[in-house]
Amino acid sequence: MSIGVSKALNSLFIVICLGVVAFLLWLVVYFVVPVTFGFPRTLNLLFLLPVAALLFWFILYYVERVRDQFQMENVKSVSSTSSPFRYVRLTFLFVLGCGSLIMAAAEPQIEITGEEDIYRKVNVVFLLDTSLSMRARDIAPSRMERARQEIQNFILHRNENIGQIGLVSFAGSSVILSYLTSDSSNILFYLDYLRAEIGTTFGTDIGAGFKNALLLLEKEKEVEASLESEDLIFILISDGEDQGEALREGVQKAIELGVRTYSVGLGTQLGGYIPIGERDGHTVFLVDEEGNRILATFDEGTLRWVAGATGGRYYRSASGTELYKNLNDILWNERKVIGTRTVSETTPLYYWFIISGFASLAVFLID
Repeated sequence: MSIGVSKALNSLFIVICLGVVAFLLWLVVYFVVPVTFGFPRTLNLLFLLPVAALLFWFILYYVERVRDQFQMENVKSVSSTSSPFRYVRLTFLFVLGCGSLIMAAAEPQIEITGEEDIYRKVNVVFLLDTSLSMRARDIAPSRMERARQEIQNFILHRNENIGQIGLVSFAGSSVILSYLTSDSSNILFYLDYLRAEIGTTFGTDIGAGFKNALLLLEKEKEVEASLESEDLIFILISDGEDQGEALREGVQKAIELGVRTYSVGLGTQLGGYIPIGERDGHTVFLVDEEGNRILATFDEGTLRWVAGATGGRYYRSASGTELYKNLNDILWNERKVIGTRTVSETTPLYYWFIISGFASLAVFLID
């Protein structure tokens, strides 16, 4: 047997080995490794790789035979471009590149399993100040409107750790607008109602809001005996002004029941005048007996005391835009792990095969 034929057979044997390796890799990927495919039928194209490699090798072998006719043995002996090793290398790069692109077209993905904490769901009751001072425009468009918008945004993007939501409004008196509900549209309806409500209510009685919030909790416990006080929090949103007498009593009862209250102070230190209507295209502001405009102030001392006494926390929202973040921070503080669950996440792998495929073919073309 001539040396040329021997080299050709050896090289052909290497190509066949490459095909076998590609086939074994396909078996491992498909049956052993926990990989799934978006288009698994595309993997059948891998069976064509040994055939393609064999055809590719025959082309190279034909080119070699043509060169032999020109008696270039002396050139081949010093040329790396005509060595059998280069032909094997080119075949390997060709098979690797095509095989990687076929794998990428099959959209491989691996499923990663892990443990995830399960958090207790927290029920939230909003105590929203709707007094005249909340109409002040030191926060655009007004303290009240900003609070309403941010609560609405918070509910529309509600965290999965939120259970049910209730809504209590207060000014000189208080109203339970919504008992605890998981229906977001119900809360949004009453928030829109507050926007449309234009009646003038004088005074601010935070204690009345607390009284109704505690009444809400009492009624909910009658309906659902398993409801615990620690599963519910109050979020008080106000500018801090309080002309009532019942606040201390309400806070004391909240302490006894173990209901935490988080306070968010809404307003600027400079304050703002209180609009009460329009006349001849001009805004009419609330005035005192002498005709001077009344300035709505901001008192965070009351809000700090309420939060601290009940085991909550006080937040400051000077522009109103911080309110959404404040509400999410409150939920973060209320997180409590009650268990774990197994979760699976699917991670795509096709881009690695695309990189490998194009890199191999690029080296193949410039080699």
